[in-house]
Amino acid sequence: MHCNWLLGLALTVVLLLLQLQVPGGEARRQMKRHTRWHHRPHQISLRRETRHEDRFKLLQFEIPALLAKFKIRVRRGPLRLMSTRIGADEGTVMLPLVNAYNTEYFGNITIGGNQTFKILFDTASANLWIPSVQCPPESCLHLQRYDNSLSSSYRANGSAFQIQYATRNNQPTILKGFLSTDTVELAGLEIKGQTFAEITTLPPNVFHKSNFDGIFGLGFKEIAIDGVIPPMYNIIEQELIGQPTFSFYLNRDNTGKVDPSGGKLLLGPSDPTLYSGCMTFVPLSKIGYWQFTVASIELGDNQLCKKCEAVVDVGTSLIVAPPAVLRRINAQLGLTEADKREGVYTLPCSRLPKLPKLTFNIGRRDFVLSPSDYVVRFNNVCVSGFTSLEEGSAELEDDSGTDYDNLWVLGDVFMGPFYMEFDMEYKRIGIAPKT
Repeated sequence: MHCNWLLGLALTVVLLLLQLQVPGGEARRQMKRHTRWHHRPHQISLRRETRHEDRFKLLQFEIPALLAKFKIRVRRGPLRLMSTRIGADEGTVMLPLVNAYNTEYFGNITIGGNQTFKILFDTASANLWIPSVQCPPESCLHLQRYDNSLSSSYRANGSAFQIQYATRNNQPTILKGFLSTDTVELAGLEIKGQTFAEITTLPPNVFHKSNFDGIFGLGFKEIAIDGVIPPMYNIIEQELIGQPTFSFYLNRDNTGKVDPSGGKLLLGPSDPTLYSGCMTFVPLSKIGYWQFTVASIELGDNQLCKKCEAVVDVGTSLIVAPPAVLRRINAQLGLTEADKREGVYTLPCSRLPKLPKLTFNIGRRDFVLSPSDYVVRFNNVCVSGFTSLEEGSAELEDDSGTDYDNLWVLGDVFMGPFYMEFDMEYKRIGIAPKT
């Protein structure tokens, strides 16, 4: 499964266009340690994007992107946000990030000392890639491109790199390039010798309106393309953080205002002031993605599944349910095919008070989403927070035999109300209500 940058980009388009159509407008490494651990988290704050661009047509890539991300076969002048140091005496580093309409969360990294890129953070992939200066202008003109000749810390690799994100009409959407190594700076942390991909071939019809330049994968090495060491492994190996964990706190306040309160990505120990009560931990059921077992999921009094396998993916905007379950959800929410627009379902915002709560039982504890949590609202436009990988009776499979017909993908809609810790040492996920 590769990172699903297309999901958020596409859903952003839905919200923007529909607004015009309604009145009003992640293990701790096994090695000897002889140096001290630091004990304070590095914080990255999320900010909001206010650009209003017409990207509705890109929504057609929403489901194909997930299919390619899970490696499933179906049978039958950019904005620059510079890092700043907050509370230097406490060792807290803050990097402003952008939250684009509650559908994408991304921010800045610097490579080679002075080349800055807007990067989508993704828990369902493990590679870092950015556009190369060798990418032709017709594909990458509006993207920040990496020029290795400008970096004194650059080390050549040259191995070919390729990643597929989506298919459209049975035609693959493929990104191609080559591997390079350089120093990557993230929130004041210098990751030395990080190998990443320079992309030289991008499909222009997909990327020409993207909000970000590249992808920063936060998954395990088991899913890294070409065996490249993921950035988080190097962060831990180089002891840049006090604990091999990272956490997300996503602000879902849909104000559309650019401010530093859009959320946080914490590298290192969690911040207990950002969640209430005790954190609930669940072990991963499969290593590679952040996959675990949910005891049950209920929509109102309707039990949708028991012992459900789910992947947490900050790179996905919605909650992706098994196809058969999505049909039951839609029936319960009163949604029909007539309500479907470019792959997502819309509904009158006035219906929200009458909709049922959505309950996830995780680690013997209930985590509840209200209708306002699982419906993406942008002014007068309301979009159901549920979709599926493939509708109909087609079988879904990958090379490892994963049963995708029954897999859930818990994206930003699920993560929004909660503080979530990803523990790479103990291979577990922690979850608690946000404060």
